[in-house]
Amino acid sequence: MAIRRNRSWATAAGCAVLALFSASCAAGDPTAPATQEVHVSLVDKDTVTTFLSRLATPDGQVVATRAAVDGARQSVALAEERDAPLHLVEGPLPGAPLPGERARVGGFAVVAVPAGRDPHDWLGSRRYHAEPIAEREVAVSSAPRAQRAGAPPDTRATLEGEAPDIAIDAGFLEARLGELSGATPVTVGGRTVVIRERGSESGRSLARAWLRQQYEAIGFTVREHAYRSGWSQGVNVIAERPGADPSRVLILSAHYDSVSNAGADDDGSGIVSSLAIARALKDAPLRVGLRIVAFDQEEAGLLGSKAYAQQLERDRQLAQVVGVLDLEMTGYDSNDDGRYHAIHCNENTSAELAASVESAAARAALGLVRAEACTNRSDHAAFWRYGVPSVAVAQDFFGDDGNPCYHERCDRVDRLNWDYMRRLTQAVGVAAAGIVRE
Repeated sequence: MAIRRNRSWATAAGCAVLALFSASCAAGDPTAPATQEVHVSLVDKDTVTTFLSRLATPDGQVVATRAAVDGARQSVALAEERDAPLHLVEGPLPGAPLPGERARVGGFAVVAVPAGRDPHDWLGSRRYHAEPIAEREVAVSSAPRAQRAGAPPDTRATLEGEAPDIAIDAGFLEARLGELSGATPVTVGGRTVVIRERGSESGRSLARAWLRQQYEAIGFTVREHAYRSGWSQGVNVIAERPGADPSRVLILSAHYDSVSNAGADDDGSGIVSSLAIARALKDAPLRVGLRIVAFDQEEAGLLGSKAYAQQLERDRQLAQVVGVLDLEMTGYDSNDDGRYHAIHCNENTSAELAASVESAAARAALGLVRAEACTNRSDHAAFWRYGVPSVAVAQDFFGDDGNPCYHERCDRVDRLNWDYMRRLTQAVGVAAAGIVRE
């Protein structure tokens, strides 16, 4: 589809290109829209605490700010474009420029996406993660988390001694995931239905009703968090068991939406792994509260997790969160090598949380091997923005065994490795149990 480029759009685009070489754009066309300058910089960890957007790299952060950043490793000044908002795009990036690309900084592309266009459609692939540069700045404390928000995750019980005794049943995983991804009819609210996809509002509504039914059956308290993000509206589902210490909670998360497909692996597997862990801990005495959050609209740009993290920040409740274990695709291992990711990108104390998963897998002799990766492409990254320890636990997506049905119609249960899913779910469950149990 051709994109209309009127005179104002072209002038703004020209200013953006000029801004690559100059800190300002001279006023030329009186019809050009007023613009502000955005600086996109690669900096050391936690050295910039007021920013529009912040994404992680293995040893630094890419930040978008209003003011220039002193001491940045790399930086570029760009003019905002009213008709084409700027986005930070995570790859892997091709050698050639992306559509609308303005610059590359720290392994990210800065791309202008025409207003009203879906960034993935504009870029031609859903394998990119496009993060819109926010309009308003947020300020985050640079103090160590232990000083500003209570104790970090208590991983000692997980890193030392015997692994907590929890059991994950592969048959349970297969049965529940069959229901959530349309392979098996299910009774929801007294009706027999088939959840064929979770991209439409009707499909996501069925998934929410299914989630409520599952969690209430095991004794969790369930509530919904409705939000609005631009023109989009969504609903996160929250299931919770309180702990003896009401000031601390561990979040176990996954996203329940799909790209209008069955979404068995992405991310029905993470949702069902979360449910299985909750079921395994439903009767355990808890020191720290266990909160399961099923995020909406991850596929639309992490909208649900961003809205939820922002709500916790507004309500001054982020200090209660000892960590976030985000389950992002847990069921695909075609070569049975047991490789998985616990992604922390060296953000705050997230590495300690990742170590608890790795230790749990090793001590439970689950035959799993951790593979390094760094990405902002899942819901864990919404919490990094506020300095909360968070990791994404996933199958070997960034190695040599990525699911070929990722975001495709063939993402169904017949592609999954149930024993691998059981073992990876148990590793996360053991890590969670070591943090929350008395």
